[in-house]
Amino acid sequence: MHLSKVKIGLEIHAQLNTNSKLFCGCKTKSATPNTATCEVCLGMPGSKPVLNKKALDFAVMLSLALNCKVAKASRFDRKTYFYPDLPKNYQITQYHSPIAEDGHVFVQSKKIKIRRIQLEEDPGSITYPQHIDISNYALVDYNRSGYPLCEIVTDPDFSSSKEVKQFLKLIVSIVKHLKVYTSDRSFRVDTNVSIGRNPRVEIKNVGSIKDVVSAIEYEVFRQKQEIENGQRIKQETRRFNGSATVSMRGKETEEEYGYIIDPDLPVIVISDAQLKKIVKAMPELPSQRMQRMMQQYKINKHLAIAIVSEKELADFYEKVAKDTDAQLAASWISTQLLKVLNYNNLFFSETDLDVQHFVPFLNLIRKSKISDRAADLLLRELVLKPQHPGTLADKLKLLTLTDAKLLELTVSVLKKHKKQTEQYKRGDSKIIAFLIGQVIKESKGRADAKKVKQEIVKYLA
Repeated sequence: MHLSKVKIGLEIHAQLNTNSKLFCGCKTKSATPNTATCEVCLGMPGSKPVLNKKALDFAVMLSLALNCKVAKASRFDRKTYFYPDLPKNYQITQYHSPIAEDGHVFVQSKKIKIRRIQLEEDPGSITYPQHIDISNYALVDYNRSGYPLCEIVTDPDFSSSKEVKQFLKLIVSIVKHLKVYTSDRSFRVDTNVSIGRNPRVEIKNVGSIKDVVSAIEYEVFRQKQEIENGQRIKQETRRFNGSATVSMRGKETEEEYGYIIDPDLPVIVISDAQLKKIVKAMPELPSQRMQRMMQQYKINKHLAIAIVSEKELADFYEKVAKDTDAQLAASWISTQLLKVLNYNNLFFSETDLDVQHFVPFLNLIRKSKISDRAADLLLRELVLKPQHPGTLADKLKLLTLTDAKLLELTVSVLKKHKKQTEQYKRGDSKIIAFLIGQVIKESKGRADAKKVKQEIVKYLA
């Protein structure tokens, strides 16, 4: 059966890098459960919320970075629902008048529309003593209640998990470059998946890019199977358990939340002067960094785009470029290093690879102490177990052979392949590629192809 187009939309919740909560002075750093709370974030009678100005500035910065139209005036709403992690029985969010709307970014050449960006408070967190499916009770920690979140809502412009992965990597790179978010903060994604005109299914609170990709791939497969089997797709909310999406509840409608304007918080007015001040304070964005790198390090656009895809990777490159050949570093980082990371399903930030490992690694290549093939093998080991590359290369017998050893090996190979050697002597110059390959094979990648060719030509002259 022909299946219609897959449509995917995202709601990204990034915890902002502030020292205190969105509406009170409680700290946002880890603490003993239920100790970083006050009457405001617990919703005590008579308490009044006051907006965190830093969180507002961060939200505006992010809105500008995503090409959104920042509202001159916006305000907060109450979203009513009754969960144990919500002490007030409502969440302060933005529904009718968000901070910003109508933005976009490009994933490669595809335009992804940003529907809205809004500020909201995080609920508390629920933990289970065992797995959620078998625990007899749950524990609630209200320390997280009131943490400042910036929610990014996209249109359903994605058609594959690959596009989603590229987009999320871009968003993470942007928020880290802006310093509005750091890796120790929460980053959760709600994913809406539908096929054709079938109802959309929401996958709630997925906490990593890898899991978002896996959840989408599973959900698309599940829905396609149900459609092919003649079953009806239910509009529902599901969760991802690490391998599959599992039904949680029927999907709530907007009417069920009973949105009302929050009477305790005034209208947020952003003046032109304030907007200019925020723009002036904005750090270098990934796109700006890419352009600067191209000029400063004389690298092409393709290499620069790959390097700035992850902030930690870009930081790493700039440190490496100071101590060795910047163009050589760009080539190896944007191609071979990323290839090894992708193969192992790793982001650079998940490795312990450092400048002290990579600069000596590049110096081995630059000084022809290791062949490109052997360097590939060495890099695979370094990514997983970082250590001094020279010591590791010696241990793995990857260092280029000395001239004497190379000559000895070359002569041995030529004697084994007398037929091909005679062909070369009779003028068949193309056969030298075969002989070079055999020497490199015998050396297990330790022989440099150019040097091998020189030795063969010299010996057979």
